[in-house]
Amino acid sequence: MIDKSHFEHFELSVAMTGETGSALGSHFNEARPQEDLTFATWRPSFGSGRMTAIIDSVILPAEGDRVQHGNASFSGSYVRRALSTVPPGAGLVLIHSHLGPGWQGMSQDDVVAERDRLAGAASGCGVPLLGLTWGTDGSFSGRLWVRVGRGQYERQEAANVRVVGERLHLTFHRHLRPKVAVGPPLVSTVSVWGDTTQADLSRARVGIVGLGSVGSVVAEALARSGVSRFVLIDPDVIEDRNLDRTAGARREDAVAGVAKVAVAARNIRDSHTAESVEVASYFGTLLSEEGLRRALDCDVLFSCVDRPWPRHLLNTVSYAHLIPVIDGGILAVVTSGRLVHADWRVHTAGPDRACLVCLGALDMGDVQLDMTGKLDDPDYIQGLPDHLRERIGRRNVYAFSLGVAGHEVLHLAGLISGNTRISGIGPQTYHCYPGEMTVIPTTTCLSGCPFCALTASAADLRGNLEPFR
Repeated sequence: MIDKSHFEHFELSVAMTGETGSALGSHFNEARPQEDLTFATWRPSFGSGRMTAIIDSVILPAEGDRVQHGNASFSGSYVRRALSTVPPGAGLVLIHSHLGPGWQGMSQDDVVAERDRLAGAASGCGVPLLGLTWGTDGSFSGRLWVRVGRGQYERQEAANVRVVGERLHLTFHRHLRPKVAVGPPLVSTVSVWGDTTQADLSRARVGIVGLGSVGSVVAEALARSGVSRFVLIDPDVIEDRNLDRTAGARREDAVAGVAKVAVAARNIRDSHTAESVEVASYFGTLLSEEGLRRALDCDVLFSCVDRPWPRHLLNTVSYAHLIPVIDGGILAVVTSGRLVHADWRVHTAGPDRACLVCLGALDMGDVQLDMTGKLDDPDYIQGLPDHLRERIGRRNVYAFSLGVAGHEVLHLAGLISGNTRISGIGPQTYHCYPGEMTVIPTTTCLSGCPFCALTASAADLRGNLEPFR
């Protein structure tokens, strides 16, 4: 049985797909102005400092499963039916509605129903009971009932709940994740997308994987845009060859071999416009257990790496653990020292969107080459056809990186605001010649996509990591 000791060092978050959120909204809206309830199942996703309860499937009530009397109550037969459907490793969720918007508190009746009537029965699954409350604007509040003694259960509040689909809808606990004050430095930014979007942007925990030419610019742009919670992941140090394309890097950083995450963290602290800023840096690879767990602490991730293997892992995380991934890439064709052509592309992967493989932005053959170490073999790369060598050997020039980083940050603003006029839904590709942006309005995964099949599974991804070195 998982008890309090397993959770006391973890922040709690809850996540569900946009499809699940819409299904719950339809169910609860049918009952207005009457409160209603339903059961669901959830799976735990453990990061480094956060545990996310991922909603797996909804078990809607049938006739006679609940009584509606202003409030709503469930029958014993409904509880038994719901418990019988909980798969191994998963737990039970009770979701009920309130007749107001935003993050909802709990009445004494709510506490009795969850703590006294359900928590003990749900504990038989080996995973604590999760409670959710739906608000009329589609917001959710959440809590976990963890065992603190024989027959005793204590409430642990979630810091936030995210609904991940074509947009990222975030609801925050008003005390655990309070609004960040907006001061004079952000007046112009707020005037563009409004107080609500800014409040969500400022409180979201944003991860950046890769702090080189694109990631370092993304980090500064987000800091100046009022983002206040960062997770930075990169295993490399600053060298002389990085100085022409890494925001915030100095000559002395190259001499001392300062970690790229340290440079980015310093630059964030120097340039942030939020009242305060929190930066968690990991000087290591995403392809380690600690690197992966740091990524799982995030509400959204920026993929700013140019290697196929970590991009494959991020692509998997976006579906299995419901963390949208904003990804971009640069292709520059240079012949005899002359730039012939350059493209860059930006896209967001996650539920209700096509994955990087289905978009054609990631080739599984390249992933296998990276996993076997062949992309580090210059003799192997030299023997590839020109079109494959160009795809693997991307050239990052600061002017190109600025374009990619700018569009990636706009993808985040569009994702959180739900305003498709900011970034659209599908991938965007800029062609330096003839100087135009082409856009695919919306995309979904191809039939039988293995990444899409992992959606909301909270799959253990440690088999995708590098061996310990």
